[in-house]
Amino acid sequence: FRPGSAATNGALKLALKCAMVAAKHPCPSELAGVWLSLCSSLDTLEKAVSLLSAVRPNSPGDILHTLAKQMPVVPCPAPDAIGSSLIRPWELAARRSKHAAKVTHQYSWSLRRVLLHTIHGFYLQALARMPGGELRSRYHRSMLKAGHCYGPFDPVTNIIVNTIWYEATFPPLSQLDELDILGTLNLMRIEAQSFYGLVSFLCTHDKDLNADQAIRFLLDTDLNLAATKQCSSVQEEQEAFRAAATAAWHPRPDAQAAFLSSCKTPAVLSLLSDNGGQQQLSSQCVHQLAMLLSSAFRSTGMLAQQKRPVAIYERRFHLTMDEGHIQRRAHRRISRKVKAALSRYEVQNSEQACHQLHVVCGVNTYVSGPDESMHSIMMQKKKDPVEDDYYHHTHANFLVTRNVGSVGSVPVLFFAELSNKNDDQDSQLLCCPVEFPLPGAGTSALPFLRARRDQDCTPC
Repeated sequence: FRPGSAATNGALKLALKCAMVAAKHPCPSELAGVWLSLCSSLDTLEKAVSLLSAVRPNSPGDILHTLAKQMPVVPCPAPDAIGSSLIRPWELAARRSKHAAKVTHQYSWSLRRVLLHTIHGFYLQALARMPGGELRSRYHRSMLKAGHCYGPFDPVTNIIVNTIWYEATFPPLSQLDELDILGTLNLMRIEAQSFYGLVSFLCTHDKDLNADQAIRFLLDTDLNLAATKQCSSVQEEQEAFRAAATAAWHPRPDAQAAFLSSCKTPAVLSLLSDNGGQQQLSSQCVHQLAMLLSSAFRSTGMLAQQKRPVAIYERRFHLTMDEGHIQRRAHRRISRKVKAALSRYEVQNSEQACHQLHVVCGVNTYVSGPDESMHSIMMQKKKDPVEDDYYHHTHANFLVTRNVGSVGSVPVLFFAELSNKNDDQDSQLLCCPVEFPLPGAGTSALPFLRARRDQDCTPC
């Protein structure tokens, strides 16, 4: 908007009132009026600033007493007078900014959560680009274990490259089960590890950078580490990647640091550019990429030695196996309900396209609750002896491939609300496609859909 325009003035007034309401001020309209009055009188505003600068810091009582005693009562001006003068305090602040003290700004946890949401969005895109069969049978392990989003490429490509390289270099010692659902906590863990790896890379690469500045840089560049100044040597770049791998709890930090410093070869770049964009990678492309990445790692001279499993106590082993059985049983239930919801979506929307579940990538079973009365009933029937509370619904995000078998088909992100008790109730609940989270938006599909459902969404 043009400074001083009616649209700008209206937006400022509305933003001020919204801030008062969000802060739960008991009199938001009155306080907004006082601020607008101060803005309309530049002399009064300058006097208030000078008074506050003379008050001891961290003394709210002194501030209130000083303002109440020495500040004149400013009547609320007419709307036209407010509109013509709202821009003046901002111009005053701009003139004074050059003389402000240089104090390092400590960013809040909310900014870090925005970065984590951004990382989550890139993982959803990486999952969508991986071929479904290979992802469910092989690469789910390596992605959740070592598929970090830092590296010499863009974040999505880094996730794919790190995943394929680790699977090819350090394959599992036993046959893996095919899974069509990724554990939500496991996905959150690799995302958090990537967060620490990205920040550590920047702070190691630039010694003058602190963690808060690194977070701001990552948000401004969409996690593009290539936007930093070039490393003076391969050793310096490898040191930064080793710091990232160590902070991210990579199982082989030295090996990954050597790999990331050597994987940007012309052959790899050519293969990635031929299969670039948002298209899903073919199985043949993934196989070729695995061979090229393995060759690039061998050129570093490092040996890829597998670690033998660490022996554990028998009791611990049985507890782990029991937990695994419980988790797999819960995953099978969610997978069955998601596939049923997808089938109902096709029927209800007269979809001609063939939909196939790519992978479930987010589950929250604690929705619509806790219901203490329902929990008491379930306990009496001895159907729920473990859970402390009962929740009625589950929210799930999952990727779906449309037109299975067609060239260039790209999985679509879906959301579904499912019943925790009765499968028949699922037909009355929501199932619909949603947009991928935008970088820096700070929101994920699950909370967005919860708010949308409560407002104006009708079940599919």
